[in-house]
Amino acid sequence: MPAHRSGIFLLVLLFAVPTTIAVDVAAPPALVFVSNDKSVLRLTAADLAKRPAARVFEIDDPFYKRRKRYRAVPLKDLLTAAYGGSWGENALGEVFFDALDGYRSHAPVSVLMNDGGMIAFADADSPYWEKTPGKGVEPGPFYLFWTGSAQTKKNGYPWPWQITGVKMAVLEDEYPKALPKGAAPGSAAVRGWNIFRKSCISCHAVNGAGADVGPDLNEPRGITSYHNKKYLKAYILQPSAFRHTKMPDFGELTPDDLNDLMSYFDHMNVLARAK
Repeated sequence: MPAHRSGIFLLVLLFAVPTTIAVDVAAPPALVFVSNDKSVLRLTAADLAKRPAARVFEIDDPFYKRRKRYRAVPLKDLLTAAYGGSWGENALGEVFFDALDGYRSHAPVSVLMNDGGMIAFADADSPYWEKTPGKGVEPGPFYLFWTGSAQTKKNGYPWPWQITGVKMAVLEDEYPKALPKGAAPGSAAVRGWNIFRKSCISCHAVNGAGADVGPDLNEPRGITSYHNKKYLKAYILQPSAFRHTKMPDFGELTPDDLNDLMSYFDHMNVLARAK
């Protein structure tokens, strides 16, 4: 056979041989529980559906502003499975919930010991997660809701959606760079820190410590060094009056709370410039 024909014949053979194509099948989303920076439990929606306490719950959902049904399991059961039966004795501990969009809510162990917290793993009204009105986001893969009428965000109960991870830690250990070091106990800066840790750190960071939904408020420059405090306090109180934003209004903050928050920002700015 001529050389050129044998070459063509070889190419035909090569292309005729069946080949195995590697298909990258993404693993299903999992809820990962962390302790001491190590994963201690990993659960998919299928895993949650098999748990004995899994069932359908119906609530008045504040995001949809109507009744909604979810397939869910009690949060307390999952925390016990991840951290052991004595997790509720951690008086200084807090539980952090990491979300896909960078939001990082948290709540003290004492709050999460209450009945009513549920981790939803599926929308019971639809084969898919229904998008929330206005924001147009899906709460899945995992969504923490509460069944008690008084268990609201304003009362200290977290309602994070799109949860990917859960971690138990002491907040001061988790965010040491955000602490107002050198401030006297009971001072305005310390009171402001307590407001910041409760209301702000789920979206904002200080010195890189915190969440990253909103901007860092002290790096590279402290926010009170370039913003007029009068307008800054007005913006924190009601950002919706200034622009379209994801930041919620904080109408519950008093003038004293806002002054303390400014003192905390001032203190952190001074610490940063002293380095």
